[in-house]
Amino acid sequence: MRDRAGGGTGLSGLRITFRYIKPYYGLLILYALCVLVEVAYAAASPISLKYLIDKAFLPKDWEVFWIVIAVVAIGGIFNIFAGMLGDYSTAKVGGEAIRRYRTDLFVHLQKQSMPFYQKYRIGDLATRFSADMSSVERLITSVYPFLFRESINVVISLSLLFALEWKLTLAVLAGAALMIYSPRIVQGRAETANVRYKEEQESFANAIDEIAKGHKAIINLHQQRRLRERAEEQIRRLFTFGLSMRMANSLMERLPTTALLVLNGTMLAFGGYLIFEDQMTIGDFTAFLTLFMAVGQAGTNLTQLLPIAIDANVSFRRIGELLAEKPSVEEAANPAELPAAAGTVRMKDVTFGYSPDSRQLKEVNLSIEPGSYVAFVGASGSGKSTALQLLARFYDPAAGAVTIGGLDLRAVSEASLRTYASMVTQDTFLFNSTIRDNLLLGNEDISEERMRGAARSAQVDSVIAAWPQGYETPVRQEGASLSGGERQRLALARALLRDPQLLLLDEATAALDPSSEADINDVIERMRGSRTVVSVTHRLGSAVHADRIYVFRQGEVIESGSHSQLLKLGGAYRELWEKQQGFRFSSDGLHASVEADRLGKLAIFAGIEPELLAGIASLFSTYPCREGETVVKQGEEGNHFYIIARGKFEILKSDGAEEEKRVAVLQDGDCFGEIALLRGVPRTATVRALTPSIVLAIHREEFRKLTHEHPQVLATLEATLATRMN
Repeated sequence: MRDRAGGGTGLSGLRITFRYIKPYYGLLILYALCVLVEVAYAAASPISLKYLIDKAFLPKDWEVFWIVIAVVAIGGIFNIFAGMLGDYSTAKVGGEAIRRYRTDLFVHLQKQSMPFYQKYRIGDLATRFSADMSSVERLITSVYPFLFRESINVVISLSLLFALEWKLTLAVLAGAALMIYSPRIVQGRAETANVRYKEEQESFANAIDEIAKGHKAIINLHQQRRLRERAEEQIRRLFTFGLSMRMANSLMERLPTTALLVLNGTMLAFGGYLIFEDQMTIGDFTAFLTLFMAVGQAGTNLTQLLPIAIDANVSFRRIGELLAEKPSVEEAANPAELPAAAGTVRMKDVTFGYSPDSRQLKEVNLSIEPGSYVAFVGASGSGKSTALQLLARFYDPAAGAVTIGGLDLRAVSEASLRTYASMVTQDTFLFNSTIRDNLLLGNEDISEERMRGAARSAQVDSVIAAWPQGYETPVRQEGASLSGGERQRLALARALLRDPQLLLLDEATAALDPSSEADINDVIERMRGSRTVVSVTHRLGSAVHADRIYVFRQGEVIESGSHSQLLKLGGAYRELWEKQQGFRFSSDGLHASVEADRLGKLAIFAGIEPELLAGIASLFSTYPCREGETVVKQGEEGNHFYIIARGKFEILKSDGAEEEKRVAVLQDGDCFGEIALLRGVPRTATVRALTPSIVLAIHREEFRKLTHEHPQVLATLEATLATRMN
């Protein structure tokens, strides 16, 4: 049994509840006393009927009558005050217990590492905080107090029943077993139905989250109908599992009620027999009947709590699953503090994989001197961003070590590391607050001038100043109300305000136009010497002025050196560099062209004469692409050939039965759709922009006009494609 995890039994839930209510023992004692008063009064009321009938009504004794009425009235007043105090104590204790339980869960989630958030989706977590926590709250604040009160009521009432007539009480108890155990017949079915219903709630919450966050892509790809059909199916499953759960719960409630009806008949028949045999008085029987009805109702109420208890027990188990998760990146027992002065950053024989059977990094060794500007470059999936995440200690290496100033990051306190290093990612997250709050992050000691200075350095101050509300402009949908470039510049300004010794940039200029990118690159270069900067970029133009460039390929560092040194080496870096050269951009970055020499380096145009390449280059048109925009859709007829002048695209494939899967990522200088220049065959994959991008495209008909005038171009292209397809 996992006590912390909430376990799979009601006992575990009770233990968890006791742990959270234990500090409030004073209020618990007050509640117990109030319950005793309430139960005593409820039990005494039927006994008063015995004395009213046998001692007051039948002998017509007014004195006894008024004494009984006075006792009942005074007891009623005490009962009202006891009930109010009891309600307050349970509300206070239950509310505090849930507050602490919810806080512990929230704090526990904050301690989790990246793999945890890859395992659990937003809907999974939100459902546990909402539906599951509500079930637990209902159990602690309502069910447990009611269970305690009714249990005490049953014990006292049964004692009085034995005192009134033990034979009739034994007969009633024999039949009560049916009322108590009948719900167990369907308990397993009810638990299964509750689990399925909660899991389907979780799945539907994830679907809503996906729709809310991906609404632009959904509209752009015209996927409303497909998602509506999927949602309708999920809603149907919610209905089916909900109906099954409610029917099982209803059956659990009906069975005890049916058993109670049988007991009523038994009690009336046997009680009548005892009266006729002069073994009971009418007053005794009236008191017994009233007490029995109270006990029967209490027993029924207790059995009707089972569906709620089962629902809460499932919720305890689901919350427990989260609490049982251990962070993969844990803080040392006695963590060290990083020194204020910058130290050398090193990766020593670092090997890492996101799963046990994968390796994104393989024995990586690199060194970053204090105050230097270092770039990690390489193709998509080469491991450069993974290396940066290990420097930020979002993950720990499977082998080797990451050190700063000689200290292994696994031995460093998290607070110290987060103060020392700050990371700006390409997937910028902003809080749903104002621009000012997103920059300051609660640090009110930062002056207005310093805040605006950081915004100016990130090239975003003038943009903010142009908005009607300026720095008080609200941010909505985690930043979706802003452009990608605005989000990235705000993230950079936020990082600069934290004044880190180590600034980590993961494609921080990916969403910027050429002019803004150049400005940010100037800012980064000016930081050289004052702080250590490590930048991951696929755009080599941003790495030209780096002190050292590390070239990644398939998880390994295959080259390192300055820009000029790597070009002279003539290896992988030079190949990447030449692929990204030969493009010209307008000052606003919205228009581009390709040079004839660059075009000749594409395999499909190899061997074509330079003057003809110039003619082909002039046929290309510029197409700006928004983030998430689909350029090519699988199955559609192709009629364009594309070259990526700037940006990043994902290649997606689907076999029709499954959702699209990413099979590759293309970047600056890559091309796609070659076969469309010759034949209008269906596209074999979907191409979608991952960042704001610029592509150059040539239409098949335009290309045919050129090949009609120059047949040798067509012959060369046919031969090249034939070779590639064989």
